[in-house]
Amino acid sequence: MRFHLPEPYSPSFARVFIACIIFLVLSGWSQTWAQHKDEHPCAAARLTTTPLLLADGITSEEHREMMRQYDLHWYKLDLNVEQNSLDISGNVTLFGSVEGNSLSEFAFELHPNFTIQQVLVDGVSSAVRRSGSEAVATFPAAKARQGKFRVQVFYAGRAPSGAGAAIGNGFNAASNPWGGVTWSLSEPFAASEWFPCKQLLSDKADSVDVWVTTNVANKVGSNGVLQRVTPLPNQKHRYEWKSNYPIAYYLISVAVAHYDEYSFQVQIPGAPAQVLVQNYIYPGSLNAVKTDIDRTGHFLQLFSELFGLYPFHKEKYGHSMAPIGGGMEHQTMTTQSSFEFTLTAHELAHQWWGDEVTCADWSHIWLNEGFASYSEYLALERLLPGEQIAWINRANQSALGQPQGSVFVKDSTNVARIFSSALSYRKGAMVLHMLRHALQNDALFFQILREYRQEYRYQVANTRNFQQVVERVSGKSFQYFFDQWVYGEGYPYFDVAWAQEGNHIYIKTNQSTSSTATPFFTTEVEYKIRTTEKDTVVVVLHDQPTEEYQFKVSGTVTSIEVDPNQWLLEVTNVRQDPSIIYSGQTELVAYPNPTPGRVNLKGGKGMPEQVSIYDMVGRHIRTFYLSGTSFSVEDLRPGAYLIRFLTAGEVTQTRILKL
Repeated sequence: MRFHLPEPYSPSFARVFIACIIFLVLSGWSQTWAQHKDEHPCAAARLTTTPLLLADGITSEEHREMMRQYDLHWYKLDLNVEQNSLDISGNVTLFGSVEGNSLSEFAFELHPNFTIQQVLVDGVSSAVRRSGSEAVATFPAAKARQGKFRVQVFYAGRAPSGAGAAIGNGFNAASNPWGGVTWSLSEPFAASEWFPCKQLLSDKADSVDVWVTTNVANKVGSNGVLQRVTPLPNQKHRYEWKSNYPIAYYLISVAVAHYDEYSFQVQIPGAPAQVLVQNYIYPGSLNAVKTDIDRTGHFLQLFSELFGLYPFHKEKYGHSMAPIGGGMEHQTMTTQSSFEFTLTAHELAHQWWGDEVTCADWSHIWLNEGFASYSEYLALERLLPGEQIAWINRANQSALGQPQGSVFVKDSTNVARIFSSALSYRKGAMVLHMLRHALQNDALFFQILREYRQEYRYQVANTRNFQQVVERVSGKSFQYFFDQWVYGEGYPYFDVAWAQEGNHIYIKTNQSTSSTATPFFTTEVEYKIRTTEKDTVVVVLHDQPTEEYQFKVSGTVTSIEVDPNQWLLEVTNVRQDPSIIYSGQTELVAYPNPTPGRVNLKGGKGMPEQVSIYDMVGRHIRTFYLSGTSFSVEDLRPGAYLIRFLTAGEVTQTRILKL
């Protein structure tokens, strides 16, 4: 968890100051921020200061296989929750159908902190056995293939608070001047810390109801549409939310506090009606956050234009505030600690990338986080032109800080690795940026995103699925691209030498890489050639470790810049080296020519023993007996001279040298 500093382009210092005070009072995580100041705020919201392997947070393969035997269609949570409390009681209904030939036991997950009071299977009490977070209820009679069933779990207890899930907790509470906040954050394996569930990404529920009974002073934010608030005895009321869209287990949420509501409608491209933007914010904070929240409408319009219609437009989008130090993209109602430009853009973009289309397993988390991170860049590019330059600089700096490791997560039980800011977020975003460059066609790039979204909407996808869409739409193979940038490790180093002779410039580039796991990167590279007359950008394909190019130029070349528009993740060293002009020569060459005084020798079958200099009428001026590869003529008058190379006592070559 990290304290999230506003970006330098936040428009109001007063709002920033007030927001900072709010965060400090609520979170008390300033030390954690100091330790994680380079993390993406979305990643920071998921991580503790001590990342752990989740051996205790992931059920056994045997239990997961039992859960694969049914298809879950619907959750109904009916819970009792108060602000600033980890106590939960109530019941959860899970409605599903049999996937295998038959089903006699129903496997689910619930943290051992909770007592299971009763389990009903189609209204009949069932025996339950438990081991850690693994729970199995016995059906009164086996269900046949495609048979429907309803399991209702009554339970009570206090959610764990020891950060055992390595993301903080699945269910959290914090005291603050407004009475406290209680909120959930289930990603990636912590939904079972607050409700009975099936934690397999491959099985999205078709719909969800979230009912929360709480004190009348509280409001409850959750998924979908608020159908009603039902008054109850003893100063209680029940918030009843419902979403009819498919939803992954970790995107189901609750947030409970003495909230104020600030909501508005926005018209977005392609939507038949305006979309509600519903925000539950801290009491008295509207003046501090209103301008920032209002940007949500612009983001909805922009992303609907770029990616296609907002996926949940029939319900809503919104925010529930909680002191999480960043944001969590709960479906239709993100939990956020602030409303800074890129954070709000990132979490909203997740509604397309992560919520509607969800990564098939946590090894492919870049399809969620890299896509949402690149959406920050797209929002800046369109809504705050010029600010995207600083963003891409930060993304590059972060990704370059990880010279080893792949975007693909090899150990998907390690939460710290899943939510690596450098690899899953920043380098994941750069993969999309580089793909956009490789396509050399923005319209095609966004068509790919829209078709990928359309093909896998409300489903799960992996990297190869995305690659197949890229190749089908573009008509080109991108196997090399995904192999090196997603499954490979590191990035290239370019050592670039250049020289000018007459109206030609020569460029020689040698590539090495930061990781031996990926010894070479095939990529398009831009070179910006600056001369005294004009600047020219050329694009070339690097598909060999050493590349040599020659271009015609006007004027004197003053400098060469590699990747001037920052499309690539790379490290570059550029230097001027006249010797590259003659690097392939089979004859001995003296350079530079004309020379300011020092003459270098290169090429041929070996260095001559001596060099004799004559004027243009044949008079001998001087002879050098060489011990190296250069000699000096600084004391000669400007003009043209003949130079003769002698090897083994014979004149091997004669050249004209100009001073």
